[in-house]
Amino acid sequence: MRPKSVLRLVPLFLRLFTIAALSAGAFWLLLRYWLRGPCPYGQRWILDNPLRWLVHPLGRTLDVFPLSPGGRVLELGPGSGYFSVEAARRLGPEGGLFCLDLQPEMTRALQRRLRKKGVRNAQVAVASALDLPLDNDSLDGAFLVTVLGELPDRRRALAELRRVLKERGVLSITESLPDPDYQRESSVRRECEAGGFLFQELVRRPLGFTMNFVALKATG
Repeated sequence: MRPKSVLRLVPLFLRLFTIAALSAGAFWLLLRYWLRGPCPYGQRWILDNPLRWLVHPLGRTLDVFPLSPGGRVLELGPGSGYFSVEAARRLGPEGGLFCLDLQPEMTRALQRRLRKKGVRNAQVAVASALDLPLDNDSLDGAFLVTVLGELPDRRRALAELRRVLKERGVLSITESLPDPDYQRESSVRRECEAGGFLFQELVRRPLGFTMNFVALKATG
């Protein structure tokens, strides 16, 4: 094909690209405003897709979370366990990972994965973020990955997280596109600070970010 012929095709390619981009944007808006909420068990392939590492590279994502050996950490909304096995490994045999999800089918899938990988320091339970079955001041950290926007009452959920975290315990919030429930940096920081958490750090990635906070306790 001659160079001039190629140049004549450029406007066509640009129009096709624009149409594709607008279509993708419209589809995302549809998901955002009409199909919000936790990923259904029947669509768990989205969570376990091998290409997920492009958005959530396992090691680099977990590096930002509160996962010191011996720690007791909550994973809220783990789904089928994309992060759970490695998170439990990083906590070590003296530590403990508590995986709480609202969907019984997801917790069963997670339990199967943990058994297959020989994980012994993780506990799995069906529970609501609005009523955590954990003692006050019992955890060193908690992390939520594309979960905050799914919570029906974020103010109450953050109060529960603050209750179960020790003073200065770390809350880690990860948000990523194209999740329909994506929360902006400003919204996450505003809501967490209003809920009694102190901003600590922000780590940005190409399609999202992780924001860490520490839990403040009431004095007096």
